[in-house]
Amino acid sequence: MKTAITMFTVLAAALVFTAAGSLNADCGKCGKGHSHNEEAKAEPTPDEQVAALEEMCAENSSAMAARNEKSSFYERLGGEKKIHEFTKELMRVHMENPDVAYRFDGFSVDHVANRVAVFIIAGTGGPGEYNGPSLPDTHRHMKLTNADFMTAGADIIQAMKNVGYGQNEIDDMVCTLVSLRDQVVLTEESDGKTVGHSGHSHN
Repeated sequence: MKTAITMFTVLAAALVFTAAGSLNADCGKCGKGHSHNEEAKAEPTPDEQVAALEEMCAENSSAMAARNEKSSFYERLGGEKKIHEFTKELMRVHMENPDVAYRFDGFSVDHVANRVAVFIIAGTGGPGEYNGPSLPDTHRHMKLTNADFMTAGADIIQAMKNVGYGQNEIDDMVCTLVSLRDQVVLTEESDGKTVGHSGHSHN
């Protein structure tokens, strides 16, 4: 099931970038970068964070499309060499995160990093094709939740920053992958159909 681990790395790590930044707004009273405890809002739940990401991505779809008209996402990610550099760094960050690392028990980290790179390259306009099984088939046994997505998401944004990607590339990666979330977060099965978190089925 090495393909399943690969897809988890890319997709479950994708729900990322606004949630962490939105948790602690600047203080409205004193203008400093902190919140007063008595006025601080409760931390958003993973479901609320995912909903905010989906809304944000919809609002920014035109800007992302304009960027991709100028140059492909593959090109903006730096081509094969840079993408391989990123996936190796992603695996390094994952393996330092105990909430994610256990999912890779028994797998070669280098193999997984390479498979992730192949998937990203093919999916962003680069050479080659991804010929693996469907997303629901590879993730059904993992029983992933939105909380799993958000936990792993912190890793992907950190890895992207570590290798020098800018905010546009981080945002575009998130929104490309968040569109596939309901094929990966699978909460129930019925009559051969897989139902995602959003409540609709995939044949």
